[in-house]
Amino acid sequence: MKTALIYDNVKYQNDTAMLLDDAGFTVNLSFSIDSPWFDVMKTDKPDILIISISVPNEKILQQLKMFHELVICPIVVLAYSADDSVIESVIFAGADSCVVGNISVERVTSLLQINLARFKVTRNRLEEIKELNKNIESLEARLNDRKDIERAKGMLMSSYKMDENDAYNAMRRMAMDTGNKLGEVARNLISMSKVLR
Repeated sequence: MKTALIYDNVKYQNDTAMLLDDAGFTVNLSFSIDSPWFDVMKTDKPDILIISISVPNEKILQQLKMFHELVICPIVVLAYSADDSVIESVIFAGADSCVVGNISVERVTSLLQINLARFKVTRNRLEEIKELNKNIESLEARLNDRKDIERAKGMLMSSYKMDENDAYNAMRRMAMDTGNKLGEVARNLISMSKVLR
């Protein structure tokens, strides 16, 4: 598992790296908060991001928000000092967890495992939602095609005194001759009828 550590001073980096190592998490990527860590993380994607800082500030909140939007991995903030409003700001910015003060090896292990599991579930749900949205868009497009086909069919029936089957077959022939879908042929007929009025 690739673990990334972002820190704002070397003491926190060393302490957090040792804590993570004791918990069974090896730090593979380590960056100062002032380094271009954000750009590196976009290409060298970690499985979990640990941010170890003295006090969360506006700069880290902005970076958290941008990183969270990429949906790369869970984000855990270990802050040495923060009040309730700062913790809330950290969570709203995109951190999955924010722990203030000292944390034991046992607690950090369960914290990271919970965040990894929660992230996996959330990512799966996001994928399911994306798939459902694609299905909805496809159904909406098919419904719109059906409406346009019925409308164009009605226009052909009234303009050329065709019955329903003849109008439908005429549109199918146009679709095959032009290589367009039936819905597109119907929309073209509707557009042409507006021009010819």
